[in-house]
Amino acid sequence: MANWEKFKRWLVEPIDGHVLGLFRIIFGLFMAYEAFVYYRMGLIRDGLLAPQILFKYDGLGWIQPLSEPAMLAILVLMGISGLLIASGLLFRWACWGFVLSLSFFLFQDKSYFNNHIYMFILVGVLLRFTDADRFLSLRSRVYTAIPRWQQFILGAQVIIVYFYGGLTKLKFDWWFHQEPVRSMVARFPATHWLAPLFKTDFTIYTLAFGGLLLDILAPLLLWYKPVRRYALAPFFLFHLANSRIFNDIGIFPFVMLTSLILYFETHEIPLLRNWANRMPDNGKKDKKKTATAEVKPSIPVTTTFTRYALAGYFVFQLVFPFRGYFLPNLMDWTSIARNFSWRMKVDTRPIEEMAFSVVDPRTGQVSQVDIRSFVNDMQVINLAADARSVAAFARRIREEVAGQGIPNAIVKARIRVRYNGRPAQFFVDPEVDLASVTYSPFKKLDWVVPLVE
Repeated sequence: MANWEKFKRWLVEPIDGHVLGLFRIIFGLFMAYEAFVYYRMGLIRDGLLAPQILFKYDGLGWIQPLSEPAMLAILVLMGISGLLIASGLLFRWACWGFVLSLSFFLFQDKSYFNNHIYMFILVGVLLRFTDADRFLSLRSRVYTAIPRWQQFILGAQVIIVYFYGGLTKLKFDWWFHQEPVRSMVARFPATHWLAPLFKTDFTIYTLAFGGLLLDILAPLLLWYKPVRRYALAPFFLFHLANSRIFNDIGIFPFVMLTSLILYFETHEIPLLRNWANRMPDNGKKDKKKTATAEVKPSIPVTTTFTRYALAGYFVFQLVFPFRGYFLPNLMDWTSIARNFSWRMKVDTRPIEEMAFSVVDPRTGQVSQVDIRSFVNDMQVINLAADARSVAAFARRIREEVAGQGIPNAIVKARIRVRYNGRPAQFFVDPEVDLASVTYSPFKKLDWVVPLVE
């Protein structure tokens, strides 16, 4: 109990807020750039409006795309919100604008889920609770300090990403076969100048077990002051290697590198030393003051609502990722409960075969489905990983052919994948009418073929 009381006092101690201000600037600029990337890649027109079906999250089917001009306006809002966050102007409104606009795009289709997008949203939510806009900002400064918890909560969220990402690596494939690292390295272009470095057993073992140790030990390495300075180099190399190996994580490694400043105080960062306030050291009296006077920085008041809201937030973050362990379907194989659980880069599943067919129940005639007329490349990848999406796609096909004069059609699929270097195997039962199957996260899906270990 004494340690808990000490921890609570530590959280409300005043600290210089320039670290938080610098993080706000860099994060905001990255998020404005992310909006530009979405525009350049054609996310709205090609990714969300062109497909004939969108694969929705459980319970979020009501979030539907809007007209192209309206969705472009939301994307512009996201970009402007990022710039406002960076500038510190209209800060809390900008945080909500960014969170809601990015969430709108994320929840359109499971095919585009990525853990880093989820983390960006969470960082936006947490920033809204801080006074990061009072430092290195275009807004007038009111406070000379912030309570330590404002910087701590952002660091804690990043630690959760690291640590839970490490927990997902405590599995057979990772330990004994270094999968999916071997498969990912094998796909690295042989013509790339880094290929001779990456395509070695030493590098594979270093990436697999070095990454595991960094993730699991992140709380110690980043929060324990005597070692955190020395941890910067391995974290830098880890994220730099990820940025070279993976082509689908965009700015994520660089945002994670930026987040490392959250574990330091202002006077420890050379760039910020000239901005640092003269803060009292652990409540000691300022030497420039009289013997009886104490420096009392002006800090914002922490409201009861903020305390309870953040407590509930972190309880959810700590508990929710474990839900998949209590459900009957293997989450990495079926994707049920996999999203929002920080299960990052835990598998590869190259598609060996993917074909959907329609059987007319009246005549027995079989016809093949042109998958590409319904979905795009990202959605095809999702179909090879998410059993619920396969069933939803089968129902969409049945609706389509019903309009062509084939009512109550039987829809079957041949989907074979090579999971983490294994021989190709079926994902769903090729003899089952997938348009008629039922789904519940709490029941074993007997139409999904069990993973061959």
